Amino acid sequence: MHLFNISITLCKISTFTTLWFLFSCSDQEQIKSCNPLNGLDKILIPGQVVLLGEIHGTKEGPEYIGIMACNALRKDLDVTIGLELPQSDQGTIDEYLESKGRTKDKRSILDLPFWSREYQDGRASEAMLELIEYARRLKSSGEKINVVLIDNPNSGNRDLEMAQKVIQEAKRLPSNIIIVLTGNYHNMIYEGSKQMWGYVLDQLGDEKVTSLNLAYTGGSAWVDVAGEGFGPVQLGGSGINQIGIFLDPRMGNYDGTLEVVTIHHSSPAKDQISY
Repeated sequence: MHLFNISITLCKISTFTTLWFLFSCSDQEQIKSCNPLNGLDKILIPGQVVLLGEIHGTKEGPEYIGIMACNALRKDLDVTIGLELPQSDQGTIDEYLESKGRTKDKRSILDLPFWSREYQDGRASEAMLELIEYARRLKSSGEKINVVLIDNPNSGNRDLEMAQKVIQEAKRLPSNIIIVLTGNYHNMIYEGSKQMWGYVLDQLGDEKVTSLNLAYTGGSAWVDVAGEGFGPVQLGGSGINQIGIFLDPRMGNYDGTLEVVTIHHSSPAKDQISY
């Protein structure tokens, strides 16, 4: 199941091999035929803040943020997507979301230092850029969706600053559903933790916060293993071999899991995209 492959019965869509897709139907038709996701309706509530914690460098993390956003829009909810990307790039992303998605518009993102740097940790991936492009298409079709960048890599306390950004958005747009993607270290949810989501929980309360961990049985991610450098790495997992959201209050650090069965690595966008 792929992010843009959400309207099989209505659209003929190119394969999930390059960033920029050609569609033979409208974005509005895509919204009406989102991929279903078992268990999602339980958390698609106005004012809810949902965090998905991932291992960076997978296709599935950004992909399922898109699926959740699509289903929220189908329920007439306004959507904010939060991404663990530098806040300093917000202006460029805002301009891109209002653009036509042309080559020069795409290049404005890829030329940013975070996206063009040699060191790549899996966040400036092809899949992440596809998610931003997907949000642009939805926004251009009239959907109420925005993208907020929450990270400050130069901060002395990244988790606190990311939390403050999420809390700010939750208070600014109290009826929106806010769906945030970060590394799964940051969304450990227990009260009093020094991770981002602990701060969010302390401020907003557990009725407004749902924290999920991306779970899988195995696959690959673009990660660094033991300081040897980033690249595609085969990983094992402890998933349950089902796709869906499974809430479990006994988990402790999370409210539940988003099970995706198999993960697939997503390479840096700067290395994979040619025009």
